[in-house]
Amino acid sequence: MAENDRDLGARFWLAIVALSVGAVVAGVILFSLFGWVWYTWGFFGAFLSLCAVALAFGYVVDRRDRRRNRVPV
Repeated sequence: MAENDRDLGARFWLAIVALSVGAVVAGVILFSLFGWVWYTWGFFGAFLSLCAVALAFGYVVDRRDRRRNRVPV
């Protein structure tokens, strides 16, 4: 086995760096948005908005799962 066979390559590391930077940017945006909601509406409003987002996400996932697992009669 040659030494270069074990090398992951520049493309792999660029993808890892891009995913890391994207995750950090998404986290900053989400925390900033949630902080703004907390500042504007207080604890109860932030809690309600977080619950609304979680319910909407669950609804979309459930609809997609229901369509995917539909058994023909």
